[in-house]
Amino acid sequence: MQLKIDQLPNFLLRKENFKPVFFLSGEEPLQMMEAADMIRSTAQGLGFTEREILQVDNSFSWNELFQSSNALSLFSEKKILDLRMANAKPGAAGGKALREYVNRPPDDKVLLIQMDKLDFRSKNTAWVKALDKAGVMIQVWKLSPPQTLGWVANRLRKKNMQPSQDAVRFLTERIEGNLLAAAQEINKLHLLHGEGEISVAQVQASVSDSSRFSTFDLSDAVMIGDTKRVQHVLHVLQQENAAIPLVLWTLSNLSRQLYEACYQLEKGASEAAIIHKIPYPQQKNFRIALQRLKAHADWQLILQQNADIDRLSKGLSEGGNKGMGRVWAGMLELSLLLSGIQLIPRV
Repeated sequence: MQLKIDQLPNFLLRKENFKPVFFLSGEEPLQMMEAADMIRSTAQGLGFTEREILQVDNSFSWNELFQSSNALSLFSEKKILDLRMANAKPGAAGGKALREYVNRPPDDKVLLIQMDKLDFRSKNTAWVKALDKAGVMIQVWKLSPPQTLGWVANRLRKKNMQPSQDAVRFLTERIEGNLLAAAQEINKLHLLHGEGEISVAQVQASVSDSSRFSTFDLSDAVMIGDTKRVQHVLHVLQQENAAIPLVLWTLSNLSRQLYEACYQLEKGASEAAIIHKIPYPQQKNFRIALQRLKAHADWQLILQQNADIDRLSKGLSEGGNKGMGRVWAGMLELSLLLSGIQLIPRV
């Protein structure tokens, strides 16, 4: 059966509604993440206390799904099989395996499938129809501007805040469709003002000046190697006086994660095992960055750039605009290095 994303919370309230298979596909990371969390939480309440993640990639064998579904738990507990697919193309072997699984789903397992959005051709395949018949299928779409406006208003009201129309409109325009950033700003508003009326002035005062482009946007642009967007996001962050320590931490943390991932690959670790450790909404972009950097990155230069910017920001934190301008220039160089641009060494 098919559900809309906003029908899921009420659907899960009734124990008899719970199905052996839940199938999420879509392109909006926050809604995908929250829907999966709701399903896992409900499953845990019904006794599915163990969880196994199965990452479908080039090295994945569909026999792993059958081994996991037939395996007895060490502690005789019921288990969630969290199957994550990078795309909607399981191939002939995958389509057959999924059809066979849903024909006889084990009583002590619940299968949660997460993947990118289905294209028109995939929707008509036998394996999608089998999943739809056996369980719950939810397609998650990016929101249109009017839908985003309604989503922001509802999110605020769920926290017992009563925003004015201007407040909702202002916040919606600032987050530019980024629901992860919107959720973060709404949580901040709740911490600052609690429940009750929320005016546009309060939103303007509390929403981060960098909310038009957050550090999430910078990290995503770097990972996919979009150098034009990297430069644009950093320029906006600088013009709006974003907190330098936060921007620098974002770049340094991303540098560390990618360096460690590349090092582990050299030591023989599988890419799937490495990607598992990355939060689900970031996995696709992290994989793109890893593929780009694993063979050609100058890690000595990248790590040295991190250290240089850190020292520069601390030593010139009270040195005025000229000093801070040098920090921003250094962060741009670091961002471009991580994006795959080899800069000309400075003399």
